[in-house]
Amino acid sequence: MPFSERGRHILSVGIGIVGYVYLARVLLVEGIQGDGGLGGIDAIAYWTAAGGALHGEPLYVIGGFGFGAYQYPPVFAQLTAPLSLLPMPIFVWLWRALEVVGLRLATGSWVRSGIAILVFPPVIAEIDAGNVHLIMAGVAALAMRGVAAPVAPSLLVKFSTWPLAPIAWMRDRRGLVIGSVVIAITGLASYALSPPSWSTYLEFLSLHAQPEPGYKILFAVPIPIRLGVAAMVGLLAVRWVRLAPVAVTLAYPIIWFHALSTLVAVVAPTGTADATRREVDTL
Repeated sequence: MPFSERGRHILSVGIGIVGYVYLARVLLVEGIQGDGGLGGIDAIAYWTAAGGALHGEPLYVIGGFGFGAYQYPPVFAQLTAPLSLLPMPIFVWLWRALEVVGLRLATGSWVRSGIAILVFPPVIAEIDAGNVHLIMAGVAALAMRGVAAPVAPSLLVKFSTWPLAPIAWMRDRRGLVIGSVVIAITGLASYALSPPSWSTYLEFLSLHAQPEPGYKILFAVPIPIRLGVAAMVGLLAVRWVRLAPVAVTLAYPIIWFHALSTLVAVVAPTGTADATRREVDTL
């Protein structure tokens, strides 16, 4: 006997709740590296770099992929510098919460977010690590729904949302332009605050080796080819919007397992921009 609409809703809510309970259990068991646990390693790198930016210390002192290595633009550390005043565990938990908000934007509902946590392992791995891939998923989902203002500013965090430019231009030109102005002003201010940080960052990138093949997805595909495919998929997303998060994922410099969590935005609802803005206001 098929479920009624109310029955399906109750079942979905129940599964979503199970997802959140499972997430809480995993995060509590994993804990935080340096605080008696093993998780939050990426968020810890952000907190450490934020403290370095606050006190004028070098940001790229840890090379490769060692614990605490910071691999992002200086502006990201500068923007988060005040948060370094928080104790490290609190920062990590807040960052994990921000990732859950990104997941909510990507899926369009708290129920679907809970289900995604339960059925798509990269999501829970991403929240545990405290990276930015679910935030990028939220940006992709917003662009799919006609809200493009976050697309350009997100480049200050991770230079991988550029394939969203075509769909952003077609669906919310004004938002894309405003976001581009924001990123230009912020980038110039960041450079003015600390020119050496940017020169060190560029040097860091030129010397930064890729991780061992076993630690990433599509490791056999050369990065230039993958970025070219990302650009083409980004163009196709103008017609088939659900390709947008695929394009962003392909544009990541390194596609870790938890980076696949961005693909959760493939199921994002594609309502009107006004409806999406109202949804964001209610978060």
